[in-house]
Amino acid sequence: MVRPIDVSPCAHLALAEGSLEPGRIYGVHAHLTLEQVTYVLAGRIRAATYDADLGAVRACTAAAGESVVTPPGHTLQLTAAGGAPARALFITSPPYPPDHSDTVTLDAHRPLRQADTERLAQRR
Repeated sequence: MVRPIDVSPCAHLALAEGSLEPGRIYGVHAHLTLEQVTYVLAGRIRAATYDADLGAVRACTAAAGESVVTPPGHTLQLTAAGGAPARALFITSPPYPPDHSDTVTLDAHRPLRQADTERLAQRR
């Protein structure tokens, strides 16, 4: 569950708090234009991303007080690590649009294709 946090009048970033339940795998997605910082508030989070430079999926685990940065166009998939729930603060710049128009969901980690970006453009 993700809950937006009101940071008005900020024009260039958005905050949201999220809960990750153990055993649940959250879907692979990418943001077309957003940078996202996932700051772990409690528990541990496993983050998997597609690293275009390596041409492979890269995974890391972050504990409370640590963060994971996801640049625009990179895939992201989060899970709670260690069998316990986790909480995170999601910081995005520019702000995350309420209609989710910057997000594309994917079936697997991979580079974004032109069809992915066109699908996003059609949603706007």
